[in-house]
Amino acid sequence: MEAIGKYKVVRELGRGATGKVYLATDPFASRQVAIKVAYPDALKNSEEGAFYKNMFLNEASLAGKLHHPHIVQIYDAVVEEDFSYIVMEFVEGGTLEKFCEPGTLLDPAEVAEIIFKCVRALAFASKLGLTHRDIKPGNILHVDGTDIKIADFGAAINKVSDRTVITNVGSPAYMAPELVTGAAQASAPTDIYALGVVMYYLLAGRLPFTGANTMSVIYQIVNTDPEPPGAHRQGLLPDLDEITLKAMAKDPARRYATWEEFGQALAEVWKKLHAAGEREQSDTERFNLCRTLSFFKEFPENELWEVLRISKWAKFPPNTALIKEGDHGDSFFVLAGGYVRVTRGKRTLNVLSAGDCFGEMSYLAHKDAPHRSATVTTTSDCIIVKIRAEDLRASSLTCRRLFDERFLNTLVERLEAANEQLAVMS
Repeated sequence: MEAIGKYKVVRELGRGATGKVYLATDPFASRQVAIKVAYPDALKNSEEGAFYKNMFLNEASLAGKLHHPHIVQIYDAVVEEDFSYIVMEFVEGGTLEKFCEPGTLLDPAEVAEIIFKCVRALAFASKLGLTHRDIKPGNILHVDGTDIKIADFGAAINKVSDRTVITNVGSPAYMAPELVTGAAQASAPTDIYALGVVMYYLLAGRLPFTGANTMSVIYQIVNTDPEPPGAHRQGLLPDLDEITLKAMAKDPARRYATWEEFGQALAEVWKKLHAAGEREQSDTERFNLCRTLSFFKEFPENELWEVLRISKWAKFPPNTALIKEGDHGDSFFVLAGGYVRVTRGKRTLNVLSAGDCFGEMSYLAHKDAPHRSATVTTTSDCIIVKIRAEDLRASSLTCRRLFDERFLNTLVERLEAANEQLAVMS
């Protein structure tokens, strides 16, 4: 096969019972894509065919709807009687299955960050009414480092859709007790349970329940409490054991009540690691910190992740000159923690705190490296978010508009403050 619609086929990536997946190029968007092509016979006639067709249609219906940096994007879908395919984002790094063996386990802190990103992605999907229903390492693609993308929403339940619900889906080892007993339908708590099992597998290098057959595993899921991951891996932070076991609690009422609560527990682990001086700030910490800053108050989740992608973060001690009057500079800054003093000559113009920005004229001036009009010096330990004007201009239109609004509001606030000072002096 040389082409699928407008897409030029590069090679086959894999095949299964119902179709093949190809690597292809999109000539219009100048990008590589993965195309899932369904076998026509697999979607026809039999009850099994109807099941697979429903899953295929379910996934195709999400084209253009799931825009999140940690969810595989579906770009296009064509569903016809004799030829159906779904065009998806291509992710080259394989799945998390490669990190589930005892000899290839990730650092526990990396696992915590990966699970946090899964939590944020599933929280985003949940707000759209989606329950994934098949969370497992094989459905979580590894991009690089701790960056992941959740794939395969074909089995998802959509609460706001009138599509027929697909039954009997999911991988038994990751199914919550209430699912395997038929006591409840799939929901956010069952996805939380499944992600807890993934976390256990990544930390311990083994599943919480194993047996000679599926029925043995199901019996254990319903009747047996798992050992903590730390029982199979020395030196594991007890907090990670607690988080994993709470997500996997047999009683749904004892699990995390929301994705937000699950994510917050992971963020607290990172605070402890950071306080102990073991690590630099993680994406988990930075994301949660951004959400507390007034500057980013109106930024939706996707744009916050974009901020993390284009920014550099650093800590500075007191009395550090971050920018100097008269210097050239093409970056602006957001103060994420601490205080800075803004001076011109020997005169103090302002004192800024967490959530304030400075140096924004390097972006607003629309010219290369304008002269700095003031000096900015730290007066305490500070966390600084640095963004190059060039990188912001290359970001998404939505992200640029949000920054423009914040800069405009900042300019208005500072002009009002200056006018008040002039009124007092007169």
